[in-house]
Amino acid sequence: MQYVDLSLPIVPHWRYPIQISDAKSFEKGDLFNIKQFDLKSHWYTHIDAPLHYVDGGKHLDEFPLDILIGKALILDVSHVKANDAITEQILREALGDEKDTNFIIVKTCWEQNTDWNTTDYWDNAPYITEDGAKFIASLNPKVVGFDFPQDYDIRKLRHVDESECFLTTHEYILKNNILMIEYLTNLWNISDKYVEIIALPITLPKSDGGQIRVVAKI
Repeated sequence: MQYVDLSLPIVPHWRYPIQISDAKSFEKGDLFNIKQFDLKSHWYTHIDAPLHYVDGGKHLDEFPLDILIGKALILDVSHVKANDAITEQILREALGDEKDTNFIIVKTCWEQNTDWNTTDYWDNAPYITEDGAKFIASLNPKVVGFDFPQDYDIRKLRHVDESECFLTTHEYILKNNILMIEYLTNLWNISDKYVEIIALPITLPKSDGGQIRVVAKI
């Protein structure tokens, strides 16, 4: 049995201006080493609850933890290139005849092509189209995960006000009370159609989301 960590590290990053410092340290003569950092709930690998996008939507506590532990279906679309649209047709072909769609992960291996620390990773990623997002929602999953910036307009967020952006998967998946896990990594280590997943979010009561550690059992 192998365990593959599918989560990004929490390190200083241009998109996530986290400040990591020593609140206490042995070097200062303190009894403990203690790190201090400020962390927004949608930075790094994280999970979205509907409340993130829907006023009055469900918060994370309203979903049972067991839907985040178990078998996940991998939709392998890793043949897509930079700026490619991931359409309903592409997703249908990746799905094939599979029926167990409670937990879906869309796999592009985008990070193998472009380092997530670069602006290119965000600005030129493949993306889910409207018909693709609607198709995923039609499969009635409880959870959907992505290993790339899955909405085209995510690339615009650092240039324009968020009110000018249309976040496709948020509109058609998250609004349908389907949890979304964003910014997975290391999916190139998974070759099977299904994989056992353990995905445990931090415990933030009544939260719109939060960081999540996602591990695959191979």
